[in-house]
Amino acid sequence: MPDVSALQLDSVPRPTAPLGVLPAIAAEKFPDTPFLSDTPWNTYGGPVATIADFARAVEDYADRFWAAGIRRGDVVAVVQRNHIEVEGVMCALGRIGALPALLSSAMESGEILECLARLESPYLLVDSYGLARLADSRHALTLLTRRVLGLEESALSWVAPVQERAAHVADPRDEDEWFVITHSSGTTGSPKLCAHSTRSLFGMVAPMIMIFRDQYSMQDLNAKHLSFVHARTCAGTLASLEIGMPSLAIADPDPVNVKKLLLEHKPTSIETHPNMYIQWEPLADDPDRPLAPVERFISTFDAMHPRTVRALLAASDRPGAHYFQAYGQTETGPICLRIVTREESADYSPRNVGHAGGGFEMRVVDTDGAPVPAGTEGRIETRSMGRMRGYVGGDPMPADDAWWPMGDIGRLLEDGSLELLDRVVDHVDGVGSLLEKEDHLLEALPELVELVLIRTDDGALIAVACPRPGTTPDVERFHAAAKEVGLPETEVRFWDWEAVPVTGSYKVRRAVLRRRLAGRVRPAPAVVPAPAPTKEV
Repeated sequence: MPDVSALQLDSVPRPTAPLGVLPAIAAEKFPDTPFLSDTPWNTYGGPVATIADFARAVEDYADRFWAAGIRRGDVVAVVQRNHIEVEGVMCALGRIGALPALLSSAMESGEILECLARLESPYLLVDSYGLARLADSRHALTLLTRRVLGLEESALSWVAPVQERAAHVADPRDEDEWFVITHSSGTTGSPKLCAHSTRSLFGMVAPMIMIFRDQYSMQDLNAKHLSFVHARTCAGTLASLEIGMPSLAIADPDPVNVKKLLLEHKPTSIETHPNMYIQWEPLADDPDRPLAPVERFISTFDAMHPRTVRALLAASDRPGAHYFQAYGQTETGPICLRIVTREESADYSPRNVGHAGGGFEMRVVDTDGAPVPAGTEGRIETRSMGRMRGYVGGDPMPADDAWWPMGDIGRLLEDGSLELLDRVVDHVDGVGSLLEKEDHLLEALPELVELVLIRTDDGALIAVACPRPGTTPDVERFHAAAKEVGLPETEVRFWDWEAVPVTGSYKVRRAVLRRRLAGRVRPAPAVVPAPAPTKEV
């Protein structure tokens, strides 16, 4: 595999400017660079099609927030639909020195209220979608927030509209101050509120910026469907503005819409979440060949299933087509990078997440914190320039040169690459890597769009399998495949993918799923009725 460890940084680079004022600087350098979205901005009156348009939107938001009384140091919780406009809101708040806390509107309302409580009486800024999610919590919001501000008109008397404008005073936070609060996935428990500075966000994407400057041109277009409140997207916005990368933000991930966008705009790069790539996998066989112009398939959240990697790369007409994978977390940014070419995809294993890039270090230790030899399984620790600045309400952060526990189990190989084996909380002694077994089962059962192995409180394993629409669950076929990977007695529950609790980045919320399974004892052959979909970041 190509070794991206060659991306070494002699010194930690500095961002051009604090992210709050970077849009204005980028607009002077790259005014006509495309900054597109598939659906219009609902909370800004003008069109946004270029970086100059984006900068104008940021300044307009800043005038509105200033007129609403928001000032430097104010904490502002933001709950909006999943759209790139939330990044404009973030930059505008940062421009006047406020501290935005980006909360996914897809979280359960109780979790949003819990986050508001931890923020200690913030302003709450909502669009119509965010307001609809919280309208039944009016009395709680009165107690938990300083004031509820509406980006769109509302008939509710307790929501103050943010429509007036007053000339704002730009007073951005220093590059090392907290710039934005995002939150962790919540895959293994309640989401944690994580604060990043402009410098730590820049540290997340410094290797990507090097790649962009070396390999991309103004003829390239980067299309992305992400959780737009995720730290990865905040860092990606910074990278796009730093280098003037043409971009297309996709809010509607329906394959029909994505196909239309691919045929119209012909992006050379796509970035989305692994489970969304699985939903788009049928586009690889579409006779209109919408994926033909794509050279780079990017995922910085989880490893992707080998079947999907092969299908996507085979659908590209570009001779240098490749899959770019990163391993990291909200708290650290990406640590490992890996590039998989079309030729290598036949032997691709998602367990190998690549090498540490420039400015990043990793090691594997035993339970006492002592490093273990190459090839030995242990707990993964990292050091990175993209590490967050702290948890809201948490203990002081360790020194920058301290090792950070990732909460994962893996091993370093002789070539310096990392194999990711399990989450510590999901590990089952004597079973091997559950993630690897999930990979093998999905490879053997192409009729599934997802499969998750869950350890119950009593130590038993249950497989939650999600059939592709139009296919029929086959218990015997599953058990035959499970026997092949050493799990002959594993019970299976068939759920619709839409009913599985996932984050806004489409990771399965394993802790939530475990709790739901604990309350259900059903025969395996039937499709298990499941609760309505729940998504968080």
